[in-house]
Amino acid sequence: MLALESTLYDHYRITYVVDERPDCVIYRAIDMRSSLGVLVAELPQAGDSALSDLGALAGQIATVSAPGLLPLRDHFAQDAAYYLIADDPGGQDLDRVSRDRGGPLPESEVLTLVSQLLGALDVLHEHNPPLLLGDLRTTDLWSSPDGGLSLAPFALARQLGVEPSSYRAPELHDSETEPTMSSDLYAMGAVLYQLLTGWPPPTAAQREAGTPLNAPRTLNTRISPLAEQMALRAMEKKPASRYQRAREMRSALETVHLMAGRPQGAMASAEDAALSPAPVEQPDRPVETAMVYGPPPPVPPYTQPAPGTYAPSPQQHYVGGYSQATSQVAPNPSSRVSNGCLIAIVATLAMMTLLICLIGVFIGYRILTDTGMSLPGGAAAMGTPSPAGGVVQDATPLPAPPAPTDSGAPVVPETFTQTSQIQEDDVGPAAYAPSGELIAVGVGKTIQLRLGDTLAQGLTLSGHTGTISVLTFSPNSAILASGAQDENSVILWDVATGQERQRLEGHTGWIRSLAFSPDGAILASGSTDNTVRLWDVASGRELGVLEGHTDYLGNIAFSPDGAALASASRDGTVRLWDMGSQQLSVGFRYVAPTDPATNQPYWLTGIAYSPDGKSIAVGSVSASIYVLDAASGKLQHELKGHQDWVVIRGLSYSPDGRTLASASLDGTVRLWSPLTGTERAVLTQRGIRLLGLSWAPDSQHLASTSDSAGSLTVWNTQTRQAEQTILLSQGTVTTLTYSDSGTVLGSGGASGTVRLHIFPSDRHVSLNGGAVTSQFIGFVSDTQLAAISDAGEVVIIDLTGQDRNRQLQGLSGFAVSLVVSRDRRLLAAGNGRGDVAIWDVGSQKLLRTLRGLNGSAFLLSFNRDASQISAATNQDSNVSQIIVWDVQSGDTQTTIRGGQSQVTSMEMLAGGDMVASADIDGSLTIYSSSDGEAIRTITAPAEDHWFSSFVFSPDSKMLVTGSVVGTVDFWDPQSGALLNSIHLSTGSVMALAFRPDGKQIAASTRDGGIYLFDPAS
Repeated sequence: MLALESTLYDHYRITYVVDERPDCVIYRAIDMRSSLGVLVAELPQAGDSALSDLGALAGQIATVSAPGLLPLRDHFAQDAAYYLIADDPGGQDLDRVSRDRGGPLPESEVLTLVSQLLGALDVLHEHNPPLLLGDLRTTDLWSSPDGGLSLAPFALARQLGVEPSSYRAPELHDSETEPTMSSDLYAMGAVLYQLLTGWPPPTAAQREAGTPLNAPRTLNTRISPLAEQMALRAMEKKPASRYQRAREMRSALETVHLMAGRPQGAMASAEDAALSPAPVEQPDRPVETAMVYGPPPPVPPYTQPAPGTYAPSPQQHYVGGYSQATSQVAPNPSSRVSNGCLIAIVATLAMMTLLICLIGVFIGYRILTDTGMSLPGGAAAMGTPSPAGGVVQDATPLPAPPAPTDSGAPVVPETFTQTSQIQEDDVGPAAYAPSGELIAVGVGKTIQLRLGDTLAQGLTLSGHTGTISVLTFSPNSAILASGAQDENSVILWDVATGQERQRLEGHTGWIRSLAFSPDGAILASGSTDNTVRLWDVASGRELGVLEGHTDYLGNIAFSPDGAALASASRDGTVRLWDMGSQQLSVGFRYVAPTDPATNQPYWLTGIAYSPDGKSIAVGSVSASIYVLDAASGKLQHELKGHQDWVVIRGLSYSPDGRTLASASLDGTVRLWSPLTGTERAVLTQRGIRLLGLSWAPDSQHLASTSDSAGSLTVWNTQTRQAEQTILLSQGTVTTLTYSDSGTVLGSGGASGTVRLHIFPSDRHVSLNGGAVTSQFIGFVSDTQLAAISDAGEVVIIDLTGQDRNRQLQGLSGFAVSLVVSRDRRLLAAGNGRGDVAIWDVGSQKLLRTLRGLNGSAFLLSFNRDASQISAATNQDSNVSQIIVWDVQSGDTQTTIRGGQSQVTSMEMLAGGDMVASADIDGSLTIYSSSDGEAIRTITAPAEDHWFSSFVFSPDSKMLVTGSVVGTVDFWDPQSGALLNSIHLSTGSVMALAFRPDGKQIAASTRDGGIYLFDPAS
């Protein structure tokens, strides 16, 4: 296996291990000649003869080109392996695509994707000799940013595997049987099944053992009967009963696409329903992603509602969801549609098409010859925009914008002061009980006990006065020990009753780490007082104090035999203590590498003993993990892969000792081989920082928590999927917006949860299911909120609950930004491809789609009268781009390209034709929106580094900036003079918003929630 950051064949720098199996390892890499991403397949071979044969086959594969097939760019032998190099489309493999979508794809989208795959397969099968997939895997299918799905060429060269596979035809389990076209079409049927239902089908071995193939419509009732029959026919056990050629299956698929004409089977007849098997009872799960956002707040997939005051209970906006069936239901044979029936359908459609063409010719003749006939509405009617968007449309005239006026412009005071803070409970550490029956998780100053299998909440433990910092169970799961920030005592809890057993007093600093001895008799505690204290659990008596560290303790860990205790510290050392003498162990020493920024050792954070007691793993702020010999402290491996700190509670060996897991502020959990130090997998959801992890006793599941995301997630390390996620708080607030009257402040969190803070009653309403971007909510009125759902759709939510939520049509792809004009007349959203769609709020009609941005439109802003709109992207390497369009015509007004720096915030000024942007180089520049000329640049104070966000007052007479270090600065934008500064000391300022009357400012920070500022007078 290749090491990360190593160079293959002098050309390819290995950056990531996608999949590791005995017969094939898939990597992501960078071609250093072109700086483009590539996929690399490493295929170990038995000898020179096998390498030569594989080289000949790869030469044939490289000659094939087809839409839907990733081209084989390079291939070569090195050592005992053969390597295949293919284009990296920039997306994810099939497994991650299914997981990220959280359920089945719309039928129309599935049919389009599979049709392209079948087209590529047809080209491969027509090659002489035919090129066959044989043993398809999820890492052979890759998505692309434009929504496509492509086939990687690796399966064409790989031998049949021995691991169970949902895509392998039953006959291929006989080692003497060779792949055929029919077996390839079985694999395509399995892919079709998975995309339609959200679940892979059972393996052939499971089906042979008696597990029936669940009819797709029992898992997703919105599938059309024809699509179901097509998937089932492709997966027939007998090869003769399947489609025999790719073009035959593709023709049938196109027929299904034509006949469906009703997305997701929404118009299935009563007769169709009668023919379908009865649905398997499943836990409710939203299917209409357009409706998963807004009051009444639904429960997102695998989550529980976020805490807070909710709108009335959900109405009938949702249909029953689907989950992995616990029992399989055999398909009803009577519902099969024969191939002859499909042929008859095709013939009928051909006749209908001919008739329509004849009618069209007649109508066309009349239009061309009869001057008395005209199209309604004249030429404008010809340009009506399609629901799917498209090029700039001049068809539908935009509502005329009101004339600009300065009357009633608010006067912004020169001095603001902080008046209040809206802060939610932070999600803290989590710990599995050794029995696996419970998970304890800190939420603010309380501890929630949840069932280990369902995460259902049980007892809540209250008694701490600070935010929970550390949790650990005794080996028999009967006692829970806890510590909290700014609190010097340890509390022992009776798990059965939830009552406090005793408090352990003695530390002079707050508690950062806790560990029970293997027999449960001793509890060790590490503190900011730089000491470790030992306690007798039965009596609560202090047994001793271990002194020697010169800075805060990181984590601590007992050896498996209880004879030693290891401690990590910010002083950069690991110390090993003999429990018999309570002295440092002789012969053990470890000091972390030197941090070049400080010339001091890197701080050490997490620590864990291997179950066999031979190794100690240590985490660091260097992002590395150091695996040490437990007897001497000698470095055995340095594990590199994380991009940020490994957190204090983020390092643990699985109970069976086969896997080392690490969690980091970079938002990933990484799984490592303890023997070789190689990375096996990366687990991540949204890339949001993690606080820690804890293994379940089965060594297969682990729990991780994130304060920024406000969530607790349980991972299956075998499937590398998040099995359950619950939202416990809003997390870091990333976006803020006021309603038109200023009586409601909307805040969007990194969990996708929206809070509506209602003034002056101090009530709040919670909405779940939003996207995690810096601009995903905006008020269109006091009772309507526009938002981007977690499926990337733009929806308008009725906050009264009296009307259904409405999805706006016209923007393809995933929406990443949203803005409402100041007069609430227009709504715009941008997608990941750089398209910007503009709708009329009143009619919810698409007015225009703007293009030209060279990357994701992650920031949008209207000017004062909504005559112009600007969009910003950082997609093109480190060069930012801002485009300003004329809203009425769709013409580009100006394009502003930044230097070698990225935009952090952007806004069009209300008082003139100007657009401002802040960059991570520390500058905030105001440009003319007509010609792109720079008018003024304001530079962040050196101690602030750079502006993370900014906002202008409604009359543009004041500029408020937030910095990456938590400073809020007030400026005169005319002169560039700094008027006032307030340091919040709770992390980067994430978002800023002025109330429409200019009399209040809201600011959110990474760790401090929301601050409100009012005029000092």
